Amino acid sequence: MEGFELSFKNKAVRVWFCTMLPAIILTIVLTIVLPNEQSRYVSLGLSLVTILYFVWFVIYSKKKRK
Repeated sequence: MEGFELSFKNKAVRVWFCTMLPAIILTIVLTIVLPNEQSRYVSLGLSLVTILYFVWFVIYSKKKRK
């Protein structure tokens, strides 16, 4: 198995910081601001962003190996 480089030279790390970090910050802010009844929608949104990132990562990894 190939090692994982944790630097901004790695495209997967850059995409994670550009997608996941703002989503996490937005989730924290919306959880504080919105009433408790709507917190499930906020966590659902973060879950969708996480799933989309990992789908992209799997496709990117397969394409990179070819």
